[in-house]
Amino acid sequence: MYRAWLLAACAWVAWFGLVPRTANAGGSLLVDDAGTASDGYCQLESWLRMQGNAIGNTAAPSCRLGSLEYDLAVSGYLHGPDGLNLQAGVKRTLRDPGEGTAGFAVSLGTDWQRLGGRLEGVDANFVATIPLGASWTMHANLGAKAQPGRSWQASGGVGFQDVMDAHWTGLGEFYAEVGGYRAMQAGLRRWFGSAISLDLLTGRDRRGGWMTVGFNYAPGS
Repeated sequence: MYRAWLLAACAWVAWFGLVPRTANAGGSLLVDDAGTASDGYCQLESWLRMQGNAIGNTAAPSCRLGSLEYDLAVSGYLHGPDGLNLQAGVKRTLRDPGEGTAGFAVSLGTDWQRLGGRLEGVDANFVATIPLGASWTMHANLGAKAQPGRSWQASGGVGFQDVMDAHWTGLGEFYAEVGGYRAMQAGLRRWFGSAISLDLLTGRDRRGGWMTVGFNYAPGS
């Protein structure tokens, strides 16, 4: 089923692995959702992002125990800026989203340069997932982030997803930081059963456009 606000193209994934999470909160997406891994399970989100001459990759495993999900992500470049980044965070479920039921969560994250180097930033977010009908869902983030020596800066985003059928989901989102970074992204997610999905996304910020290919594995979902 065609959606005018989305552009799709065919892509292949030769591998997946380690893209810098400049603003990423929900895997390859800019805007997080209130969902987490199933209690007692771990999941993996990984994606490759190509922007200009830079090719970045990220691997982001997470595990949930009780109402807390523990997140870790390692990011690096194949071509472009040197160095690795490590992100670590925790997400607390306030209410699990369900079919026709809104879900809420709060999250706290940290960003470290070069695996054990200096602290690059801290962010905190309130996350809401709100069903809008039989196939549409809205995700909203409101929070703040700070870098060492700088004051907290408000940030937020809104994303929409449209479940087209059992295999395809349309995605569109916008993210912004007050007085700073802004980005938008749209694309498609292809499901293979209930645990595995592939993302094909195109986005743009002030540095130009990019393309992202993501792989997600969520057993127990």
